[in-house]
Amino acid sequence: SPATQTVVIAIWQPGAPAATLQALRYHPGQTPLLTREWTSDAVTDGVLASPVLSADGNTVYVNGRNRALWALNTADGSVKWSIPLDYLAQTPPTVAPGGLILSGGGPDTALTAIHDKGDHAEVAWRRGDVTPLTTASQAGSDVAYTVVADADRGMALLAFAPADGSTRNSYPLPGATGFPVGVSIGQDRRVVAATSDGQVYGFSADG
Repeated sequence: SPATQTVVIAIWQPGAPAATLQALRYHPGQTPLLTREWTSDAVTDGVLASPVLSADGNTVYVNGRNRALWALNTADGSVKWSIPLDYLAQTPPTVAPGGLILSGGGPDTALTAIHDKGDHAEVAWRRGDVTPLTTASQAGSDVAYTVVADADRGMALLAFAPADGSTRNSYPLPGATGFPVGVSIGQDRRVVAATSDGQVYGFSADG
């Protein structure tokens, strides 16, 4: 986070029972460039996937192996809140500048939006009719994208409204194999999805 000069990583130390979070402070132009600030094992059963920082750099969000989303203070690693997801999110969440969090994806997950209320969190909406397989990439307040499992087509790129989760459009990924590895959005609003088997799919801007 450029706001707090903080870097937070998930790391599984040798001999540790689970992965923990570690915060580093970046010191531009100084020696050393990075110093260790804190380590936290507060996330029950360990963390899963990469942590994500809020726009102001004061909060770090991360999935727990206990099927919950966690929020911690970046200043000292103390827990702000955790909220049950009731599924194991295997990819990182995303957080918009306004604070809307979209949980990570993976097999048997649901597309879920969460509001950070400071000392607790609330589910804004949840869609159980789609299975997001990747982290949802937010392209502003009007549209977000994720790759979903599709019974007829294998995989599809889903464009949806972050405000309420409603579908804006769905685009098949013809012949997609392996597993999807994410969705990227360009400055020109082109959208690119890729799979672990090396397939790349490009789309022009939606709507």
